[in-house]
Order: sequence, then C-alpha cells, then structure tokens
Amino acid sequence: MRKIIITDREKLERIIAVAGVSRSELARLVEVEYKTVYRWLDMGVKPHPAQSRHIDELFKEYVDLSGLVERLKIGLGDPIAMLKKNTAVRERLFLEMTYNSNAIEGSRMTLKETESAINGRSVRGKELYEVLEAVNHDNALKFLLENIKPGFKINEEYILKLHSIVMYNFNNKLPGKYRTGYVNVTNTELKLPSAQWVPVKMRALIRKINNYGRNPISKIAGDHYEFESIHPFFDGNGRVGRLIMLTQLLSRGYPPAFIQAEDRAKYYTALAKGDMGDFKNMIQMVCEGVIKGYNTITRNGGKA
Repeated sequence: MRKIIITDREKLERIIAVAGVSRSELARLVEVEYKTVYRWLDMGVKPHPAQSRHIDELFKEYVDLSGLVERLKIGLGDPIAMLKKNTAVRERLFLEMTYNSNAIEGSRMTLKETESAINGRSVRGKELYEVLEAVNHDNALKFLLENIKPGFKINEEYILKLHSIVMYNFNNKLPGKYRTGYVNVTNTELKLPSAQWVPVKMRALIRKINNYGRNPISKIAGDHYEFESIHPFFDGNGRVGRLIMLTQLLSRGYPPAFIQAEDRAKYYTALAKGDMGDFKNMIQMVCEGVIKGYNTITRNGGKA
C-alpha cells in the first residue's frame, strides 16, 4: 500500500482550495513574499523548517484530516486481527510507540536502546528506571492487544490495569490506583481537580467514553484531552492516556495512532488549546497520529 505523506506543497494547495485564498493572501498568512510561495508551489523549492512549521499550523487551522482517516479505515479491515497475526508489523509498531510515548515524557532512551530493553538485552549508561519504563510500556501494549476486540468497551478496571503495568515496580507512584494528592503539571495553567474529585470525574468520563457519535475521531480527541485534564495518576498519565486513545481507535476499526517525540511541542500546544475550548489542533494531532500508524503497519509487507 502507498505510504501516506502530506508534503508542504500539498498542504499549501489544500489551504488554497479549502480556504479559498489567493497565493498573495497565502503569502501574507505564512508571512513570506509572494515569490517565495511561487517557488514552493511551482519550482519544487522546499520551505525552511520554521516556515514548514508555520505551514503546518495553517494546515491544521483550515484543513480537516478526518475525511482522509475515514478512508484509511475503510481499506484497512480489522487492525486488531492484523496486528495479532503479523509479528513483524506488531513488533515494529510497539517499538515505535514505546520509544515515542516515553520520549514525550522525557525519556533519554534512543530507539535502539528501547529495542534492546524490550528484548531483554542490557542497556549501557542508562538508569534502571529508564529501562523499566520501556519494558513496562511494551508490556502494556501487549496486554492491550491481548484483551481488546472490535467494539471493545473500556471500563475503570481496564484503565487501572493499564496504569498498573505502565507503573510496574514504581511503587511510590501507586500503580493501578488514582492519585491521593496534588500533582504539579508544567505544560498547562489549568487547575487540576483535587484528589477527592478524581474518582468522580473518571467515572463520569468512563460512562460516556464508549459512545462515539457521528464523528468518532473528534470524540476520541476530546476524550484524550479530558483524561489528561483530570490527570488521575501521580505519574504515567500521558502514556496511559495515549494507550486509551489507541484502544478506542483499534476497537472502532481505525489504524493505530502514535504521536512522535519530535511533535512533543505541538502535542502540548494542542492540549493547551483544549484548555480554552479549542480542540481543532487535538483532532488534527489524532488524525496525523493515525496516518503515521497506518504508514507503520502497512510498511515492509504489512497488509491491510
């Protein structure tokens, strides 16, 4: 299957088509001269990385990727069965997910070191807790795949089990239990609920988490934001939240999604915009994650 890559040129062309702007207006939006846009569109010149990021932000603002994600879903079949059957694809996906999810949370492990850790090989120069984080996340992914099925319903027991695996051997983090005190989160100014309110808010989230409505991708993005805004655990909230998102996507027949470490800043920006009631960036992050997951599982002989 063809790898899905949206180039800067394609992003610019879609912005023009969807927003109905002229090239001159586009140049103003991107804060460059008209001739620069001309070179990008007609001469094959690639934008500078900073300009590329600006184009990406505009693309998220004007273009909805959920339609592309729905088309990928139609051609995929059952992603759960495919991952269970194809060992090479599953191991590659789990490695990518483990490395990136931990790196978003500050892990210093490289992709190669992560692979060594989850395969039981020694990792020189790294602390034991870093190795444990990699092994635990990989085990959580294995648990996830062993237990979910199409139409799977998420419950409180499942979420607490995911956390107990992610935080295995980190006893001071209360594996499998909600936090009992305050936590300091540096990437948001939103006041977190007190520990007493965490079980109440989590049960309210779980009551509606399996109802996807007419736009499942938007719902899944909103659920992810809500989970992170509750921040129910002392540690592991980001990793567990992304595992819940993966569970929702796979159980609804979508390709798996993962957010790359290089997109860490964009991810936290999307969550911060959610604090203001703007979920557009979060929805686009989920869509981009699905496209990356799709590319991973259909790479090197993966069949949809």
